[in-house]
Amino acid sequence: MVAPVCAAVILRSGKVLLARRGPGRRHAGKWEFPGGRIEEGETPAAALVRELREEFGIEAEVGAEASRSRHVYDDGEIELIALLVPRFTGELKPVEHDRISWVEARRLLEYDLAPADVLIAEVVAAHRRRKRYRGAHPRRFAEKYKELGADPKALAKARARGSTPAGSHLPVMLAEVLEALEPLAGASVLDCTLGWGGHAQAVAARMGPEGSIIGLDRDGEELDRAAERLGSLGGNILVRRCDFAGARQALRGLGKEGVDALLADLGVSSMQLDRPERGMSFKTDGPLDMRMDRSQGQTAAEWLACASEAQVADALARFGDEPDAKAIAARLAVLAAAGRAAKTTSDLAAAVATAKRLKPGRFQKKDAFSAHPAARTFQALRMVVNSESEELSALLRDLPSLVRSGGRAVFLTFHSGEEALVQEALASQTVAGLWLGPLTAPRKPSPEEARENPRSRSARLWRVVRS
Repeated sequence: MVAPVCAAVILRSGKVLLARRGPGRRHAGKWEFPGGRIEEGETPAAALVRELREEFGIEAEVGAEASRSRHVYDDGEIELIALLVPRFTGELKPVEHDRISWVEARRLLEYDLAPADVLIAEVVAAHRRRKRYRGAHPRRFAEKYKELGADPKALAKARARGSTPAGSHLPVMLAEVLEALEPLAGASVLDCTLGWGGHAQAVAARMGPEGSIIGLDRDGEELDRAAERLGSLGGNILVRRCDFAGARQALRGLGKEGVDALLADLGVSSMQLDRPERGMSFKTDGPLDMRMDRSQGQTAAEWLACASEAQVADALARFGDEPDAKAIAARLAVLAAAGRAAKTTSDLAAAVATAKRLKPGRFQKKDAFSAHPAARTFQALRMVVNSESEELSALLRDLPSLVRSGGRAVFLTFHSGEEALVQEALASQTVAGLWLGPLTAPRKPSPEEARENPRSRSARLWRVVRS
């Protein structure tokens, strides 16, 4: 027979109450969370209210359950249910204890605890109060603890308002990508831009135990996270840190001449966009970095400091299709000359706003589906800093040698510059007989996906089959 017992985690000013057992009791001299037996017909909360009234003379307000565990003693087994007590009224007057102490949660395990109370102390000590944020809802990336913790309700709410949940990435056109890469059973697949691994995870589920995936990414920080996540799912997945221009060398290093399917998702992952320290987004203030690989190369701030006004204007026009490229470049040059060069994402966004003569209220996105006035500028600088056009050109040049006869190559592009490079390369290679023709128009995301994931709305899917 298991005897139910309740225990109180009584909180006051960030500390927890411990009481020391008096002489003549089992485990005398040891510390415990006060409580007692749950009588037949009592709920744990009602029993705890009664016990605290009898033992300490206080009226307690009982909250959520903190832990539940079982313990075996010589005279039987107990089920110990610990409940939070956020508030109480009255003055503590111990009856069965000879001493009480208010203890910081992190120091609970320093006390000589009764055996059954150790687990409660471990649970409470491990808990950390989340950082508070201003306003009714969290805005900063690190404060979105529910989304970062993969809380289902928080994830659903984020998607319902047209946002990508913090710390995750929704794979773009997933169903269409899987269809374009088929057949996948037993195939070897090269994912040139592994990112969060959303596409790779779905591909691995389709290919079976005989298939294999090689995932490449130049972003070592996100590659480590993806490798850990994908590794926990099982499957034959290898990861290598390199840009997609190094795909040919990566395959040779693995002793492979080619693959059955190749995927290159040219979009920026949500984790990179959402993390303020990466400096890729106007949403939150952060250092103007923008590098995919933060271990090398110039930051966006450093490139702007070295580039001429004409070079900045050319980059914004060429890589961002920015209609106000000259005005923005001129504004950045004025700031640099005055010793106020853009060093943060907020600096850059403010410069764009001034150049476009926009008031603060008009410089905000209306919703997740509208374009931000600074989006083209941020895109262009990111492409320059990471040499994205050069990298893509190199991958397209090597593409026919990476895919076996009958193999499939799939590209996801997100803006006109990428589309032009991919279309031109695939069209010319198709004319040369390297791909089965004719080259078809790219597919677009469904209206449903564009609503659920606004970052997919500019995506275009290109597919070719090796001759």
